[in-house]
Amino acid sequence: WYASDAGVDLDIAEREIALTYVLRILADQGILARLAFKGGTAIRKLHLGNQGRFSLDLDFTALGGTDPEALVLDLAGVLHHQTHHGIAFTIPPEDYYANPDSCGAEVSYQHDWVSTGRFGVQVSFRAQPLLPVAPTALRRERYFDWLGIEPPMVPALDLHEIIGEKVRAAAQRSRVRDLYDLYQLATQRFDRSVVRRVAVIKCWETNFSFDPVMFLNGISRGHYDWADLRRLVKRGWEIPPETIIRGVQDGFAFLSALTEEEVLLAGDPYNRQQAVYRSLVESLGG
Repeated sequence: WYASDAGVDLDIAEREIALTYVLRILADQGILARLAFKGGTAIRKLHLGNQGRFSLDLDFTALGGTDPEALVLDLAGVLHHQTHHGIAFTIPPEDYYANPDSCGAEVSYQHDWVSTGRFGVQVSFRAQPLLPVAPTALRRERYFDWLGIEPPMVPALDLHEIIGEKVRAAAQRSRVRDLYDLYQLATQRFDRSVVRRVAVIKCWETNFSFDPVMFLNGISRGHYDWADLRRLVKRGWEIPPETIIRGVQDGFAFLSALTEEEVLLAGDPYNRQQAVYRSLVESLGG
């Protein structure tokens, strides 16, 4: 019923619901309290609802005091060979990793009518959140009435930081999902100057030189897998590629209005401008 109502294939709708259970499990086991939700699934579940695309994985930023290896082992302890809410999970040793910058796992699962379910969990340790993390409710979906659980409040990055991270991602890679997210997010209410500053800082933290004009102009020349996007949005809601491209270029034109300090940081891929970085971070008040 939900797949039909949402206008997507059964596996896409099933994953949406399975990830809601996973968030509940991580909350109940105390793991969610050490993380800040972000990425495509957070954008849909927390901000855009059915206006946004479906997403198939879980992305987080680790909060202070969390160790990558300890976290991924805790995640494996909660899910590997464990059954929660009728869903049986496994994480084979070759399907999880930990390094100083990140950790994650490819989680396999099965239940009464799915035997080959799979989703990814990625956790970034690259930098601490720039803005305050706040518990956020999932946007209500009609299937909540049949879950048999109460969806959790999820610690999440501030919307400005989520958008800034999407700008960074879209500037560094040509993925249609990032482009579509920015197109939809452009209609949200947010402080443009804060998002611009966050985007500059995020690029600097990943040693990436950020040229907003080059980024916006280059979108029209990107090679995007539009077929991948079509399976993640409601049938009949497809938006022409040129409309999405123009919407992002117009909606994020404000990125070009860099301040003097932002210009310095945006052109510093070698992280020499440490004092400027600290100044801009402090200006956000996070």
